[in-house]
Amino acid sequence: MKKEDVRTETDIIGYLSDWSDFEKAVYVATFRIPKGKVCTYRGIAKMIGSPKACRAVANALHNNPLYPTVPCWRVVKSDGGFGGEKTAAAGRRAHVQQEGVPIRDGRVVMGEDIIYSGRRDADR
Repeated sequence: MKKEDVRTETDIIGYLSDWSDFEKAVYVATFRIPKGKVCTYRGIAKMIGSPKACRAVANALHNNPLYPTVPCWRVVKSDGGFGGEKTAAAGRRAHVQQEGVPIRDGRVVMGEDIIYSGRRDADR
């Protein structure tokens, strides 16, 4: 399968067949974050059943082989900041802002309506 053919969660798992189950879970959870929302590294770690693995989530997303299909720019630090190298962080910040996520003082305004928790709207 070619990267440009990846469109679903099943495709992600198939494309990443040689990757660890942890990495696959990170990419699938990140794929689910809707436009206009963000999730924290800790939130992704909790969603995939590894609540203490926020750093490992960040490391996995740093090497995202499915950009832009898997929207890694929608994952932020717990304080709403954008980690990593300054230029890359500025690009992620601009990307979420273009998607309608409010930014103040360089950070996401972390409100309940902005943070994706992994629950479907019908389950809320």
